[in-house]
Amino acid sequence: MNHGLLQKLLDYYQINYDQYLNLNKEVSLSTFSDGMHFEQIESAIKLVREIQKNNGKILIYGDYDADGIMGTSILVKMFQYTGYIVDFYLPNRYQDGYGINESKAQEFVKQNYDLIITVDNGVTAFKPIEILKENGIKVIILDHHQPEENLPIADYIIHPIISKFSDITTSGAFTAFMFSYAYLGYFDKYLSTLAAISLISDMMPLIGFNRDFLRAVFQEYKNGEFLQIDLLSDNEPFNENTIGMKIAPRINSVGRLIDNTSINEIVYYFTNNDKENIITYFNYLISLNEERKLLTKQANDSVNVDATQSAIISIMDIKEGLLGLVANSLMNVYQKPVIIFTLDSTKIVYKGSARSPEGFNIVEAFEKLKPYLIAYGGHSSAGGCSVSVDKFIDFQNGFLDIAKNKKITANHEDFIEISINDITEDNADLISSFAPFGECWKTPNLKISRIKTDSLMFSKNGEHILSQIGFNNRLVGFGFNKQKILLTPYVDMFGTIRKTFYKNNKNIEFLIKNVVSSTK
Repeated sequence: MNHGLLQKLLDYYQINYDQYLNLNKEVSLSTFSDGMHFEQIESAIKLVREIQKNNGKILIYGDYDADGIMGTSILVKMFQYTGYIVDFYLPNRYQDGYGINESKAQEFVKQNYDLIITVDNGVTAFKPIEILKENGIKVIILDHHQPEENLPIADYIIHPIISKFSDITTSGAFTAFMFSYAYLGYFDKYLSTLAAISLISDMMPLIGFNRDFLRAVFQEYKNGEFLQIDLLSDNEPFNENTIGMKIAPRINSVGRLIDNTSINEIVYYFTNNDKENIITYFNYLISLNEERKLLTKQANDSVNVDATQSAIISIMDIKEGLLGLVANSLMNVYQKPVIIFTLDSTKIVYKGSARSPEGFNIVEAFEKLKPYLIAYGGHSSAGGCSVSVDKFIDFQNGFLDIAKNKKITANHEDFIEISINDITEDNADLISSFAPFGECWKTPNLKISRIKTDSLMFSKNGEHILSQIGFNNRLVGFGFNKQKILLTPYVDMFGTIRKTFYKNNKNIEFLIKNVVSSTK
């Protein structure tokens, strides 16, 4: 073990050696939660069984993002295991909006449902749930979003905070997974993989039980066991990197682009066992995600940016599901608040998605501009809003004024200085012992200084760094143009060390995330 690098990593994460050992304690699907418990979950399960005993009609109401899709799939599959068929519905972003709404509630009343289970939504759906309850429909809410002071009049609300499971927030699909455990009486391995995807896709804090759960799932996963997951991961190791880079974007492309009820077909992908159907739908997901990437690139290339303004506010003719991707990309480049709007189907309302760097709270800004807004929500660094066309200029001016008076903190990351000689398998293993990485537990930021640019090798098109530094060691950086890199004689590189496998060949890579001109 490289004790020098280990100490640097301990300092980087501000932990001691005993805490490091605790990070690597043995965990399993039966021990990760350490006895923690959702209050009232048994009573909610009892209600479900009563409905089933009377052959009642049950609907799962999910959400259009990866967390909602995973949560819905977990519950549908859970019922399948017991031979009980339930209906499900994923709302369409463009027609239904987020969460269960009054129109859908009235529709479900007419369809004579006995029980509605919401997953990844519902904790603020006061009126829709009131409609359901007034018409004799039982309601169970499985959600993780921030509740208001008062709660909907559902029969049961299973929520990590409300149900006193933990002070650490977790995903809607994880909550659904714990519901499946209480219902089935055992931890189902396949359902646990779906919940694991949601923890990464929904950027849940990878501390405490969230981290231990991921570790347990990752160590028990075996390639070839679940076709749906193997396809989405391109048969790469099932871990946080593969989920974040491959699996989650492919799942989320459905909710971003599809504007009709065919969004619901993705639940069949995760809940049926027909190999031919699974492969057919996977190919569709790949094409949909490629379309999403192309549309996002086109939008990024075409957006009008006035870099002299205190914030970037732009109206674009793009799908609502792409707004956040464009806003996030621009925020990373310009390090200032960004809101990207598009005109909705009514032609009288702009829908916007916002991102901001440290030092600017989006929701606080929205609250100050509440008179101009139809609706808003989110948290300090990401949010969304709706504003009528006739109030847009007033809102825009108000937002720019707020941004002028806020000190935006440059996105500065601590780093660990290493040398090219440190790109070794032992160090890759050492770094991976701190994994999984994600929200609240970032991948360590390593720095290699003073690399001669004329010694670097690039891809044929000159757009990527692919520089061999040993038999199976290399520098890899995607999207770093050769001509721009060669403008300076020396560069500093920031990134991390990882192991990759391709056609049974193992490589130790320094994966580059940023390159800057060396100042030494």
